[in-house]
Amino acid sequence: MSKFPRVLATAICAAAVSSTFVAPVTAGASSGSSVADTLSAVNPLSSLLTGNPTDTGSSVYDASSIPFAGLSLSSNFPLFAVPALILATLGGGLLGSQMYQRLGSSNASLSSGWTDAADTFPDEDAQPAEFRRISHVENDIYEVVVWSHAMGREVKNEIILPGGPDNTEPRPTFYLMMGADGAAGGWSWRNSSNYQEFFADKLVNVVTPIGSVSSMQADWYIDDPATGTNKWLTYLTKELPPLIDEMFSGTGRDGIAGISMSGGPAISIASYDPDRFVAAASYSGCPSTTGVVGGLYTSSAVKMNGGDPVRMWGYPGDEAWAAHSPVLHLDALRDTELFIAAAQGVPGEIDGIKHSSERLGPPAMIEAASYACSKYFVDTARAAGLDVSWYPLVEGTHSWGLFEDSMRESWRRLGPAMNVKPYHRATPITSEPPTSEAPQPLDRENSSASSR
Repeated sequence: MSKFPRVLATAICAAAVSSTFVAPVTAGASSGSSVADTLSAVNPLSSLLTGNPTDTGSSVYDASSIPFAGLSLSSNFPLFAVPALILATLGGGLLGSQMYQRLGSSNASLSSGWTDAADTFPDEDAQPAEFRRISHVENDIYEVVVWSHAMGREVKNEIILPGGPDNTEPRPTFYLMMGADGAAGGWSWRNSSNYQEFFADKLVNVVTPIGSVSSMQADWYIDDPATGTNKWLTYLTKELPPLIDEMFSGTGRDGIAGISMSGGPAISIASYDPDRFVAAASYSGCPSTTGVVGGLYTSSAVKMNGGDPVRMWGYPGDEAWAAHSPVLHLDALRDTELFIAAAQGVPGEIDGIKHSSERLGPPAMIEAASYACSKYFVDTARAAGLDVSWYPLVEGTHSWGLFEDSMRESWRRLGPAMNVKPYHRATPITSEPPTSEAPQPLDRENSSASSR
């Protein structure tokens, strides 16, 4: 995400107080010494003396102690992390439900009233997508174009097929989604990360749908002038998976993950179809669409590319917002392997930069909001008895370096949950560009995959 709506950044800045960016990043601010550990330690003494935030049970009091702890001479954490820490602390106290669970209003008068939340879920008799064509991109990556009946248009998908389309060895599928830009600008996991190298020795299909711009991977109430017809929940549960299973030897024991905008939806989709999606991960996302912060995060992601959140799920208070909020549907996730990752918004080496000033502003603010929302989900899910893997980092500002690091770490839990087996590739992965700028079409008439 190259930019973020000013409203979210402003809200976070206000919550984080004006002293947030008065000090440089301190040395050693890495994932190995998370400030979350400091927050969990009860310290009744003044933060001015100890350099540690207090933990009194009062979310407002504890949040106010954080900036002073950072200014202490004995402090060892960077003030760049203050927005995330304040939001996380407030969320862990009395304000948590207001920030991440409650609708904009409990009054029915705020509801859109025009339709039913059931309209934002797939039809049970939805047909699988229709295969149109497959093209070779590079190495084991292919572009598969299908026809979505629900959206009435072709949808491109970048897919890692271990051994190519003719490999019939059964394997699971990992649906790895994009952020708010939907890879519409040409940049995806393929050319923004080293994920080809990571998956080269793993027997798993890796599918990235292209074009889900500011959609929340959702089924919308009505079409949108900016983003068109959005039926991505139907696409990702009823249309695409059956086709992938049939054409590319899928086992149906799949995983799903998303970055930024798609992080929360990945968890929500898993709750909708836990029989298929046995593992789910959110990388720098917000597993909540309700509450002040959850609703603002969601609305901002939709508005980023001109979309209208009202066309998606109605006005604040409409039941559709709650229907798709992962934090409100934890029971449906009890048998799902869950992995949640986010950072506190401190610029650093993980972002692939030389100067921290390059990542100040929206990237740091977005990540701060992602961290606070993610931490609230993890804490709430664990309190409800769910086994959730939490990967909190200090360093990271909503960058591809952070996303890829989180994805690699998540595989320790997601891969075994999907029963992913090793794969011995005949030739090594190369970084050479494809022979043409355009993907190369394949002759599917002679392909074994087309006959199944």
